[in-house]
Amino acid sequence: MVKISCATINGIKAEKEEREEPEHSYIPPQHVGVSRRSSLSGLCCLLIALIISTCSLVYASIYIYRYYIIPQADESQFRCNVYYEDTLKAPLKHDREELQENVNINLQNNYERISINAGNTNPHTRPATIIHDFNKGLTAYHDITLDKCYISVLNSSIVLPPRNLWKLLINVKLRTGNEASLPQTYMVQEEMVVSEQVMNTRVFGVFIHRLCEGKPTYQIRRRLTRRRIAKREEQICHSIRHFENTFVMDTLICDAP
Repeated sequence: MVKISCATINGIKAEKEEREEPEHSYIPPQHVGVSRRSSLSGLCCLLIALIISTCSLVYASIYIYRYYIIPQADESQFRCNVYYEDTLKAPLKHDREELQENVNINLQNNYERISINAGNTNPHTRPATIIHDFNKGLTAYHDITLDKCYISVLNSSIVLPPRNLWKLLINVKLRTGNEASLPQTYMVQEEMVVSEQVMNTRVFGVFIHRLCEGKPTYQIRRRLTRRRIAKREEQICHSIRHFENTFVMDTLICDAP
């Protein structure tokens, strides 16, 4: 009798499979790989955000410098509007008046040109053009109604230098919009008297010469002592109101007696 058994074959096969089983290698858990990928993704997102923020700041700076700072640095023309109290009237009657003028500031050549237009609604304001030449230390007034020029020493204690006036008007313009509109202020008066006629305006510099060339021109000096102008003298005196500081200046020019 032949007895067939498969146990030995199974055992050999199992032993053989056990011998042929490959060596086990360490495989990290699945969640570790996910954590590392999440960390790398977060770091990449942070770096991208930083790069975008930096680029945005650079472009914003370029935009502000190109379209805001440069135009302001080159800007020299202003349309000014100021309200003030006329203190020359009765002490208890300080009416609120308005003064409009165009201001051209030349920072490179250090001078200011002020134009008081004939279209001003203020009846006390005469049309005039004024030049403050800080290099020459002179001021010239062109009375458009009389078509005469008057030249005096520049009053640096009252007239703001070009850079200071430019900063003032820029700040006011940023607060109010396109025009430099100043709030309520006051008025100061100065009296000037004609001293002599000028025959050659070239000696006063190119800017004043251009303004006064071909016009009757006179030198004027500041009257140190204020006095009340009599009615009989009002015909030979005229007033030019202008703005070149935080207040309005009323320059009264009188012919020599």
